[in-house]
Amino acid sequence: RITSQKVLRDNAFLPVPAVLGTYVPIGLIWWFGFQYFFMDTSASLLTELNMKRFLIYQILHGLLGLGATSSLLGFRFKWHLGSTGIHFLMPGTICSPLFPRVAHVLNLGRGVPGQRSILAVLSFAIYIATLVRALRAPELGQGQLVPIYLALGLCTTFDFTIYLASRGEHYVYMLACLMFTDWRNGMQCVQLALWSWAGVSKMGPWFQYVIPFITKDSAVANLLPRGFLAKILLKNYPKDVNPSVLTTVLAWTGALLEIIFPALCASSAPLSYFGAYGMICYHTFIGICMPFASVFEWNFFCMVLAYYLFVVNSFALPSSLGLQMFLSLVLVIIPVVGQLYPTLVPFLLAYRPYAGNWRFQWYVLHKDALSKHQKLKTLEDPFTGNNLGWMYRTFFGKWGEDSRSAIERWDYFLTASIIYVPAYRPLVSILEKLCEENKWDINDVLFAHSEGYQNQVFGWSLGTGWIASRECTREAFNKICQFGKAEMYFVQFEPCKPLPYGEDHHVIQFRCFDVTEGPENAQIHGAATGAKELVFIRFSSSLAPNPKP
Repeated sequence: RITSQKVLRDNAFLPVPAVLGTYVPIGLIWWFGFQYFFMDTSASLLTELNMKRFLIYQILHGLLGLGATSSLLGFRFKWHLGSTGIHFLMPGTICSPLFPRVAHVLNLGRGVPGQRSILAVLSFAIYIATLVRALRAPELGQGQLVPIYLALGLCTTFDFTIYLASRGEHYVYMLACLMFTDWRNGMQCVQLALWSWAGVSKMGPWFQYVIPFITKDSAVANLLPRGFLAKILLKNYPKDVNPSVLTTVLAWTGALLEIIFPALCASSAPLSYFGAYGMICYHTFIGICMPFASVFEWNFFCMVLAYYLFVVNSFALPSSLGLQMFLSLVLVIIPVVGQLYPTLVPFLLAYRPYAGNWRFQWYVLHKDALSKHQKLKTLEDPFTGNNLGWMYRTFFGKWGEDSRSAIERWDYFLTASIIYVPAYRPLVSILEKLCEENKWDINDVLFAHSEGYQNQVFGWSLGTGWIASRECTREAFNKICQFGKAEMYFVQFEPCKPLPYGEDHHVIQFRCFDVTEGPENAQIHGAATGAKELVFIRFSSSLAPNPKP
């Protein structure tokens, strides 16, 4: 509560100048890296070859750890850049295979599917090599693209995280379009679907809470009077910190514009220009808000695509039958299933980004088991406050040491920021009940939110709770760490159904289980239809079944 009040009062949670000073150079690396190594500088960026290369470069850039989830906003305080690529090259790290049984067979039955094998590492190295090979080729055809598809397919079998880090729901779909002569039209459909479904996913009782959440660390936050955002975005600060009428209007306006602007993009000029420039402004707003996970290069790329696909070119549906079938599957069928049954489809593939309806998880560890937990192979400590403390002490000396009390409460600060969104408010009561039932003191445990933790343990995480909610993952944790009973817990929050379908839409479901027991024997779990309702149901099978691996 104290942390939340401070964030509201100061308009910011993070040191905004430091974040700006970090990501401006990273952005320059992104652009000049492409221009120097891969772009045909004798021609415009908007030529066919350069745009195809730019797409492939986006995939490579993210996989190497230079894009999303990097540096401060990715909760990486030691290895600011490059850690994603290094992690995927480290045998023995945790992974989340798309097909655990197939991965186990390919590894000749050695180890467990959720632990990265030498073969998985080699497949990732081959994948990177195929991307570089395509980028250096004088032209892009089947000879350059097919090896990429095959390598990615093998990587995904071993670790679905690599597919997600490739931004499979966006870049990989567009990469598949390059195999067809009407590839631009296919890319247009992918971009329109991504925008439109994102608008649909925001049409629920959660997005209004995301507006204060995402604006608190904007690039202009430090220029505003103290408490300014709280006064205009909250109902009656400090007495009532629920969203104000203005915030609710802004939330619904944002959701509707994310549908209206794409519809205009699919129209003829000049309406298509209005839609394209509208989406450029939309992504500019997201970038200014500096959202956690540092998705700046994705926003910039979306701006370039908005101009290239809908201003330079006119919209048309693809004519290739194969492309039509592929796009119908990935842009219509999979997102519909993901909207109706959000636990079945990872939220990126279901096109439910930045909506406040995430599949988040908290990891709770008793300090007596810390030595077991340290058997996990990571570049940084998964309890990221320790890495933040290292950064402060290393770079700020005495001034960093003076911030020790704040650093020690890092996980409290981060959690306080996130539980402003109602779906995650049961966490406080869950932790209290867990301590009560296990006869713990809260100071006996460490806890961490999934984004920072999973960036270290899985190598990459962008709201990707799906990769951690699988039996193969739990199996790997136990195989590596050899936890005993009541030493490590997962607290999982399931996404609501955005579309009002069935009796359980807009219902928050959660579970807390011992990693040695599994979700079928969840110690605490239940459901709530709103932020104020909290119902605990012990040992009930109705809400605790494990998602299909």
